[in-house]
Amino acid sequence: MKFIFCVMVFLSIGAAAKSGSKAPYINFKNHNETVQLYSTNQKNIYNSNIGLQFYLNGKVLVKVNNEQKKQLEQIETISSLQVLANYQHNEIVLVSPVKDEFLSTYVSLSRLNGVIVQPDFAIVRPAQIQMHRVDSHVNSQPIQRLQSYQCSSSMKPSRIAIIDDGFNLSESAFSLFNVLLAYDADSQNIISAKTKSRATHGNMIARVIAHQLQFKAQNKAEVGAELVAIQQASTLNSAMILAFSISLKMQVDIINSSWTLPFVSQLLSEVIEQGLNHGGVAYVIVSAGNHGKDACIGNKLSEVKGVTTVGALSGDGTLAPYSNFGRCVDLYAPATLSLKKKNENFIASGTSTAAALVTGEFSYLLGCGLSSSEIGFNNKN
Repeated sequence: MKFIFCVMVFLSIGAAAKSGSKAPYINFKNHNETVQLYSTNQKNIYNSNIGLQFYLNGKVLVKVNNEQKKQLEQIETISSLQVLANYQHNEIVLVSPVKDEFLSTYVSLSRLNGVIVQPDFAIVRPAQIQMHRVDSHVNSQPIQRLQSYQCSSSMKPSRIAIIDDGFNLSESAFSLFNVLLAYDADSQNIISAKTKSRATHGNMIARVIAHQLQFKAQNKAEVGAELVAIQQASTLNSAMILAFSISLKMQVDIINSSWTLPFVSQLLSEVIEQGLNHGGVAYVIVSAGNHGKDACIGNKLSEVKGVTTVGALSGDGTLAPYSNFGRCVDLYAPATLSLKKKNENFIASGTSTAAALVTGEFSYLLGCGLSSSEIGFNNKN
């Protein structure tokens, strides 16, 4: 599992800096919680009352309706507006203040009636050490396992979005996919086939999904799926919202994301739920995380209503010692995939591998013409 955050390049790993101010720099509401951010001696880094550090990029996210959006255009300290997502009668807009006017713009936006306002942020934290012990009471909990099915009808391609850290489209993992779009949500640019990403996790996920589709297909000539590859490495809230929003606009059947987030904004949750409830998305599949603890804590994406959270099983079928677990995990699948071919060895492991296997299985079943209700999987959330 990855813990890549855009601000880590500016920071050395260590304890959170203590706030030197008693009064919060800003507050914002997230669901029913008030998050208070306090200045530190590190630029753009803020402590919080919830035990996490936030990086602020100087921009603001607002959820508005059409009338409220007109009011934004009258605020003089706003340099530009960008719509990241729209659903029902609302839009999520990224506000860029003019230079040195972030705080005054934030205050002005917060005074608008009925507008949800949050700073754009990424969470700062050191990488967490994997646990290698599972308490006995965890092993005694009931585990819903991925069941393998074989359909009799011919396959038609389902459409999958992978939101991950990067992709090398020239690699063989993508030969079984019809790549409809490859997009970088951080830079907001199209990714060409010649682009070489330094990251490899996105390719690993694509490889596992492709393997599962090929493994299940009776007619190998029919193997395939349509793919939307969304590169999103920063974990900035605005980029995450844009990544999911683009996936919805591309009318995908399944969204796969391996990010484990210790905090999920209300705005991102609403975009995901909109896709599941009204956007035609059958599944949003996320990995539980490799911390060996309660998934409800280890990955807040697991608490988003309708999201399918996947934990990992060891080779003997028991819960993998590093896998997150608990009521927020909907399904468990094998944690390791090992492929040996001529001049090529491929090994993948972890809850992200398990989630990719589930993505491939569900994509196969949707491609057989089954609906999510016919597949018969019941999400716990």
